[in-house]
Amino acid sequence: MPMTTVHCHVLGARVTCLTDLEGAVTRVICPAFEPATGLCRFRRESLCGGPLSQLMERVAEDTLAVRDSRCTLR
Repeated sequence: MPMTTVHCHVLGARVTCLTDLEGAVTRVICPAFEPATGLCRFRRESLCGGPLSQLMERVAEDTLAVRDSRCTLR
């Protein structure tokens, strides 16, 4: 399985993604990612903040249309 490193806007660092031969991500190796649920710990905690922190988080990730705690790399 090919491994690629991509920049995670939530973590602010590079994380490793395992992909299959077609290029679909099969596993994300990240300290904030919970594989059992598919949720990002940092995104889940940001949803607990007020409306301004939620808006700023979605602007930083360029995901204004999505209000979810799922990992965007998945």
